[in-house]
Order: sequence, then structure tokens, then C-alpha cells
Amino acid sequence: MLFEAYQELARRFPDACQHLFGSKIDGAHGLWLSLDAQGQPYLLFEMAEDDGQPDLKLKAVEVRFACPCDIQLQDGSALTGTYTLVSLANDDPDIIRVFLRLLEEAFLAPGADHSAEAVRDQILVIADIFTRLNDELNDVVGLWGELHIIRTAQDLNAAVRAWSSSAHALYDFVTEHFALEVKTTLKSSRQHRFSLEQLRPNADIRVYIASILLIELPGGEMACELIDEIYAALDDPVVRAQFFRQCLRKGGADIYGSDTRFATYPDGESVAMFQAGDLPVPVIAFGDPIAEVRFSLDLTGMSASPDGSVSLFG
Repeated sequence: MLFEAYQELARRFPDACQHLFGSKIDGAHGLWLSLDAQGQPYLLFEMAEDDGQPDLKLKAVEVRFACPCDIQLQDGSALTGTYTLVSLANDDPDIIRVFLRLLEEAFLAPGADHSAEAVRDQILVIADIFTRLNDELNDVVGLWGELHIIRTAQDLNAAVRAWSSSAHALYDFVTEHFALEVKTTLKSSRQHRFSLEQLRPNADIRVYIASILLIELPGGEMACELIDEIYAALDDPVVRAQFFRQCLRKGGADIYGSDTRFATYPDGESVAMFQAGDLPVPVIAFGDPIAEVRFSLDLTGMSASPDGSVSLFG
């Protein structure tokens, strides 16, 4: 919603405009989306009075409170008022798309708090997400596989709730009844890396392994297309916000900049489900001072679990 509105403003930006150029956001009381001559986006909150909040200047995001501002409207008129201004110091369209989606989740959700204090708190959360993104591994293939599991689940909300927030978690999905680890590869064989703890956990829990074979295909789908499809299908706003933030953590802030397209095999044999307890593992004798055992395992030709075709999130 916000990104599409931003694109429309950029297309209509008038020549020699000396002010912010913007429009009111439909369905949101006192909210304006604007951009400057450099194409940087601003979200403006109408303010009744100055509550003394200090300005906030972070690495990528800036917030100015009680700021007098002129907004040029699409009909050529100008509006003068006092606003809280939230801006992004980046002109990369893919980063802008992510930023505006996060603002949308924070401030356009039903019942969202637009007070200066709430704006400050939410921006700190968003800025923290951007800071963490630089430290995360950008594994588009792995993310694509996990998104495919979510997309094919009978209950999307349940799948997202079970989705682990960290790329370094022991399992990709965890519920009260089972854990699911997704292994995705572009190889022709189902050879994956495992830790011994993944296949032989100490906890009494059923563990499934989903092995996914992908091919890189010009007619396939980009990870960002799967993200948008799932995002639009989620009917719980809290789960939707959680989903998008986890996509960023696992795919990086430039996830919309990746144009690599993948597809599952057309014969429907791309996904195979296994029970971890059925898979062979290295034998470590009790008491041996060996830890953090990792190994490769080729699942090609191994029998999939009888209930592998049953949705775990149904």
C-alpha cells in the first residue's frame, strides 16, 4: 500500500518543487506520505502540540518531532502544519519498499498508536531490525524452501507462528507437538548438512526433515514474490507483521533486490518428508568428549515417511 503510493508520488513529482510533495493516506487519520526531490520517503504524523520528545537520528532512520513543515499537494496547493517526520536516509527502491512495509505494519494497523512516544518506540524497533540485517546470512535458497513450506500449509497462520525467528535456530519450525527442519538444495541429489543434535535431540519431540529439490528457472518465482503472496493471504495482522520481519531477518534487507527465480520439479517429487529418527547418524559412544558433530547425509533413495504427504500445519 505505502510503496505503491510512494511510486505514484514519485511519478507525479512536480518540477522545481521546493517542499515535500505528498498526499494523505486513505483510511489513516492524520497521516501523510511524502517525498523530497531526492526521492527519499517521509511519513508525517499531524501533531496537536509539542510533547517535548527529543529528535531521533539513527544510522538509517531519522525522526523529528514538532517540526513545522510545508507539503505540496497533487493539485498544486500547499499545506502548512506541525508534524512528526519519519524519514529514511536511503534512496535504494528495494530498501524503501522494505522500510515502507515496516511503517505500514507499525502505524496503519487497526488501533495503531500515533502518539510521539509510540512513534519513537516503534522507530527504535524498526531501526534495530535494519541494524541486525547487516549481520544475518543472506540465504535466498534456504528462505525460498521455508517459504514454500509455509505457502503449501493448510493453515498459513499456524505455519508462520511456528516459524523460527533466527536463521541459526536448531529447527526452522517448532510447535508443541513436533519440530521441522527444512533442507533446500539446487543439487540433483538430496545431500544435506545436519548436526547430530538435529536428528537425535535430547528433548522428547517428533522431528521431521523436509528435503526440497529446487531448480533455477527463468519462469520460476523469486523469493520476494512468495513473500508478497503469503503476506497478502495472512488474515491475522500480528502474524502478518511477524512474518515480514522474519523474512527480513532470514533473507536480508535486499531480499527485493534478488531476481533469481526458483521452481520445484514439475513431477511433484521435489519435497520429501522424513522422520529424523529413521535417518542414520554417526555413533558417538556415551562419555566420549566429542561435541558439535556435523555431517553430510544423502537422503536420495531413502524411504520417505508414510505420513510425509500429510500437512503438518493442517
